[in-house]
Amino acid sequence: MATHYHAEVALATLPRDRWGGLGLNPGVEEGTICSAPVVVPQDGVIRINADGVSGLSVDLLDERFQLLAGFAGGQVAGPDGLDCSVNWTGKSLAELGGQSVRVQVSIQKTDEALPRVYALYLGASEVGS
Repeated sequence: MATHYHAEVALATLPRDRWGGLGLNPGVEEGTICSAPVVVPQDGVIRINADGVSGLSVDLLDERFQLLAGFAGGQVAGPDGLDCSVNWTGKSLAELGGQSVRVQVSIQKTDEALPRVYALYLGASEVGS
């Protein structure tokens, strides 16, 4: 056995679903992320795990990448976090229950933050939320 042997124990923790994230390359001011087609559940909601949410907006597209009326520029409700809601003026995702859509997230660099998207959640609304 070595005379200078020593050992250490360490613990690294990560917030939920933050093993990797999508953001802008250096020098780039804006970009988009677009999902494959997904079926919106009845009473559906979209939540985003992100930093720099003031620089994010969400559009809903049909399977042919055409914008769905009323579902442009959805605002991500901050502050930054693991479970930020997305809201459209005068529209609810529940209106699209059972339909196939693509979720497009637009990323815009701001003075306050450099946005980064870690996860996008599409699920049914919980009672009382």
